[in-house]
Parts: sequence; C-alpha cells; structure tokens
Amino acid sequence: MSKCSRCENLPAEPPEEGVLYVAPPLSHTRGTLRRLLWGSGLPFGDPLEDVLAVELCPSGLSSLSDTLLDGMTEAELRDCRAILVEKGARVDLGALSRMQDLFTLLNCAREAWLKKIMREEKLAVHFQPIVAVADPGEVFAYECLLRGIDEGGALVGPGSMFGAARAAGLLYNLDRAARVRAIEEAARQGIRQNVFVNFNATSVYDPAYCLRSTMEAVEGSGIPPGRIVFEVTDGEQIRDTVHLANIVDYYREGGFGVALDDLGSGYGSLDLLAELSPDFVKLDMGLVSRDGGAPYKASIARKLIELAHELGVIVIAEGVESPEQYRWISAHGVDYAQGHFFARPASPPPAPNRVGP
Repeated sequence: MSKCSRCENLPAEPPEEGVLYVAPPLSHTRGTLRRLLWGSGLPFGDPLEDVLAVELCPSGLSSLSDTLLDGMTEAELRDCRAILVEKGARVDLGALSRMQDLFTLLNCAREAWLKKIMREEKLAVHFQPIVAVADPGEVFAYECLLRGIDEGGALVGPGSMFGAARAAGLLYNLDRAARVRAIEEAARQGIRQNVFVNFNATSVYDPAYCLRSTMEAVEGSGIPPGRIVFEVTDGEQIRDTVHLANIVDYYREGGFGVALDDLGSGYGSLDLLAELSPDFVKLDMGLVSRDGGAPYKASIARKLIELAHELGVIVIAEGVESPEQYRWISAHGVDYAQGHFFARPASPPPAPNRVGP
C-alpha cells in the first residue's frame, strides 16, 4: 500500500518572487485587506472582481504575513482563499487544488523555522517514566515526548512546535514524524518497558493510509506491539468520535494498547471514555492541588478513579509534582503515576529519582 503523501511530504518552499492571489468573501474583508496592503507598501491590483493580486519581492511574504496576521482575525483570514505562484506563471484550473485559506498560507511562511527543523530531521525524543504507585522504583512504561532542536542547538518544546504546526497546516507532517521518531528512539535506547506514543487524531485522515509509516517503524523497531500504547492527546478537539473510534480500532487490531489523556480536563473526556473503552486513562492532576487541598476538585478526581476502575480501565496520574499529591493518589487507588516528583523527561530514559513520599 502506498504511503500518505500529505503526511510525509512537506509543502514546497514559497518562491522568492511571486504573486499572491487572494479571494476575500466579503466586501468588509476586502476593505480591511486593501487598507493593510496600502500600509505595507506592497504593490497590488484587482485582476478580477473580488480577487486581489499582491506582488511579492524576496522577503515580502514574511513581512506581509506579520502585517496581515496582526491586522486581521483568524476567522477573516480563514475565510479568504489564496494561492501563491511564481512571478510570470499563469494561474489555470490546476491551481484550484493548490489553493488554501490565507491564515494557513501566511502561518506556513511565518513558521518556516518548524519546516526547517522537520526537513533537517532535527527532532529529539525525551522519555518520562511511568511508575507503579505502590512501588515508585518500578518503571512500568516510558512516555515519549518530542523536542525540536533549533539552529543554536537549543531545545524547542512540543507546545511551541504543535501550536505552530496547527496554524501552518503542518500537523499531519509533525505528528507522523513524532510518532516515527518516538518508536525509533525507544528501540535505539533499548527500552524494555512499555512505550507510550502520543498521537493527534485530527492528524489522521485514514488510519490504514496515514499510519502506514508508523506501522513500518514498529515493524523495524523490533518492539512487540503489545508493549506499545498509543495515547490520544487531543481529545477535547475531537468532533468526530466515530473517526477517532476507527483509529483506536485500527491500533487495537494491530495488538497495540490505547490510552486517553487528560481525563477530567474538559467536558468531552467522559464521553470519550465511554466511546473508546481505552486500556488506560491519564488523570489530569489539575484536579489535585500540590498541597493536597481543593476538596471539591479532589472529590471529582475520586469519582473519576472509581468510574475508570469500574470500567476495567487502568488509571495513571500525570503531572505529580509533590509528596502531597503522591500521598493522595496512593490513598485513592491510582495504579501508576508520572511527573517531576519522580523524574523529569530526559534522554537517555531516566530512572525514577524518588522512591517514596
């Protein structure tokens, strides 16, 4: 089966000089665009009614991106269809397949640093141990956490990378690269425990197609599928639970485990717990304060733990940072835990540096 070109191929670099065609849907939006373009000093015209053509010189797209992203709302920009072509190139019917919303196009230019990191494969994986609550010295699994490496050699956190990827239409590419790198690095590090690999369900169009390279990475790693757990990290953004269930079923058919992240962090997590029947849930430790206080939230956390256990789901507390939180989860039957109290993410995979409260 062929692989997913959308996931594996980064967008081509924009031309040094070109013409940006923009089709705003509303007269108000056209007026805003005109005002901002006048202020930018870039030459533009109206080749067709309701279409603006902006001539871009080298570095012009970068400065225009800053101007429009700062001067218009995301909704306005997403409503505008746009395409950037080389100077002198004709725009024909084939261009229709290359059109995208203006918000994504501009962010793809602004977030060129992310494309550079992915193109040069400057991706690292740090590992955080998941330990048994009854014996924190026992490592049950390691979660794989993505890091980027910038031009200066500094690490770039996953929040910055995935935030930029969502805005720039690069989530498919980054999520695939993160899954593959996590599996490859877990194998290279010789991890013998379970391995938790994050995935964004919104970055998977068709699991049999989009996850092909992930399955190949597993096959090449030598890690048995039964020791790999795929963790849903974007549950609150999921609108199509049937699609997510199809992805989960695909993983299960391959012999993998499934985990649901951030139970209790939003209104949709309980629905997903019922729909997906995961093997593991991760309890959001925002429900348990560092000093063990906040009785109302703690009461909710207790009920979530009870519910998960009634459904036969293993509970992992994440974000454990204090002795008080550790004592609380110990007293309330949480099975496993992870957080800075035990070990920070690192490479090579760290041993827990705490063995008790």
